[in-house]
Amino acid sequence: MTGLEMLQSVQYVTVGDRRLAVVEADDWEAMVEWLETLEDVEIAKEAFAALKAAGGDRERAGWLRWDDIKGGLNSAGTPSIPSPPTEMLLSLDAHAHLDPARTADELAGSGAVLAMTLSLEEAALVVGRCDPHIAWGVGCHPRKPRSQEAFDVQRLRELAQRTAVVGEIGLDTGSRVPLEVQLRTFRQALEVVADLPRLVSIHSYRATGLVIEELRRRPVAVPVLHWWTGSAGETREAVALGCYFSIHSAVARHSKFRTAVPPERVLVESDHGYTDPPAAIPCRIEWVEHLVAQQLELDVQDVRRLAWRNLATIVRQTGTLGLLPEPLAALLAQVSPDVDHRMPCAG
Repeated sequence: MTGLEMLQSVQYVTVGDRRLAVVEADDWEAMVEWLETLEDVEIAKEAFAALKAAGGDRERAGWLRWDDIKGGLNSAGTPSIPSPPTEMLLSLDAHAHLDPARTADELAGSGAVLAMTLSLEEAALVVGRCDPHIAWGVGCHPRKPRSQEAFDVQRLRELAQRTAVVGEIGLDTGSRVPLEVQLRTFRQALEVVADLPRLVSIHSYRATGLVIEELRRRPVAVPVLHWWTGSAGETREAVALGCYFSIHSAVARHSKFRTAVPPERVLVESDHGYTDPPAAIPCRIEWVEHLVAQQLELDVQDVRRLAWRNLATIVRQTGTLGLLPEPLAALLAQVSPDVDHRMPCAG
C-alpha cells in the first residue's frame, strides 16, 4: 500500500465533540515506514548536495569521519548479552554475492559470509571450495532469465547436498521472467529444501504476499527473508511461518523489525555485489549493526553476538554443521557451546 492509498483508507468517526480519524494498525505502520523512507532519502539528498557544493571535500561538507564517531555509538545503555568478546567474532553477512573468480586471499578480509549464487551453473563452480569463513549457496535468481530457463531440480538437489545454504531463490514481479516460470522454479526448490533442510535465502521484491503464500503452501525448516519489504501484517505472518529476516541497511529503520520480529529471528546482510571489493563487507555490516541496534535498543556489539547465535540456531535446526568450513563452525561454537565444530569442510 502506498502512502496515498493509506490516507484514502482513513475512516472518520465522531466521539462527543471530537472528530477522529481511524486507520488499520497495519496501514498505520506502513505509513510510518513510508515516511521514514522519505526522510532517509531527503537526508541523503541534502548530504550529497552539501558534498557537491564543497567540491567533494567531505570535511568542508560537514561529513564526520567514521573513526571519530563510532566509539560513541557502541553503547545504548542496555545490559550486554553474555558471550565471548566480540573482537573474537568476525562480522557476519547473511546475504552477499562474491565473484567465483575471487581467490582465497581476496576473500580473506571479508569476514564471515553466506555467499549467494544466481544460477546452478555458478553454484557448481563454488560448492567445492573450502574458504575458511565463506558458506557458498546454491541458487537460481528470479530476475535471471537464463538461470530460470536452465533450472534443473535434480541438479539443485545434488548441489544442495554439498552446502548448508540454498540461495538466492524467490519471486519478483518486476522481473522479465514470466511469473509462471518463477513459480515453477521456486516451488520445485522449496520441495527440495523441505526434504533436505537448509538455510534458504529468499528474494521477494514486489512479491512479498506471493512468497508468504508459497511458504504457507509448502513450509520449509528455515526460510530467511532477504531485504524484506513486506507489510507489518505480512511480517507477523512470516514470523508465524518460522521465517528469519536478513536485514539490509535500506530497510533497517523500518519499525516492523522492532514491533513484529523477535530478536532471535534477526540476521544482518550487505547484499554485496560481485564487482565490489570483498574487504568492504565488514564495514557495511557494521553500519547495519548500528541501525539494528538502534531499533532493538541493544548495544551494537550485542547485535553481532545475536546474529551469530541465531545462525548457530539455524545450523542446529538444519543439521548442517558438517557442511560448513571448520573455521566457520568453530566461530559458531564460541557463541553456542553445544555446537561441536570439529568437523571437516564438506567441499
